Amino acid sequence: MVTAVVMAGGKGTRMELECEKPLVNIGGLPMIQYVLEALEGAEAVDDLVILTSPNTPKTEKFLQGKNLKVLQTPGKGYVEDLRYFIGEHCLQGQDKVLLTITADMPLVTSEIIDEVLGEYMNCEKPAMCVAVPVEVFAEHGLKPTFLIEDLVPSGLNILRSINKQQDEKILVMAKVELALNINSCRDIITLEELLRKTRKVKTSR
Repeated sequence: MVTAVVMAGGKGTRMELECEKPLVNIGGLPMIQYVLEALEGAEAVDDLVILTSPNTPKTEKFLQGKNLKVLQTPGKGYVEDLRYFIGEHCLQGQDKVLLTITADMPLVTSEIIDEVLGEYMNCEKPAMCVAVPVEVFAEHGLKPTFLIEDLVPSGLNILRSINKQQDEKILVMAKVELALNINSCRDIITLEELLRKTRKVKTSR
């Protein structure tokens, strides 16, 4: 059983926006909505939970009434909040597959999610980090926030629901859909340009 965990509790301080980062309007929709639709359309995803925090009360309110499982974490950071979720909400001894994804990846598609999960099911390691070649960033004028040699970790990862260090496989995918995490106003401009090309979405500007 695969549970998708959407990380939507970060402060998003780098963007210096008035609204909460998951609710940034992209093409007339809150950014998190694109991620939710991709997960809901993925055949390999069995369950979905969104992790909010005291940093994102408006996001939590937006998600209420959508028949979605929303849980609040302390909001201390990606790793800390994920550990909190596993420790508090995953049964001890249970070994579920958790696909974690940040709320700021609006280009991700159901097909990409299913492809990643298919690769994971065929690998022999308990965890997987999905990374994008740095050349993809250069091609689209994007600035990577974290670089490991010539690879940039995306906001999409897989692990087991056991609260301990896990050996991981690095899956390299040269897809801009995985490269574009929204961390700046320039990223929003690039995103809207790509959305016009790929999804024919009318932009908010």
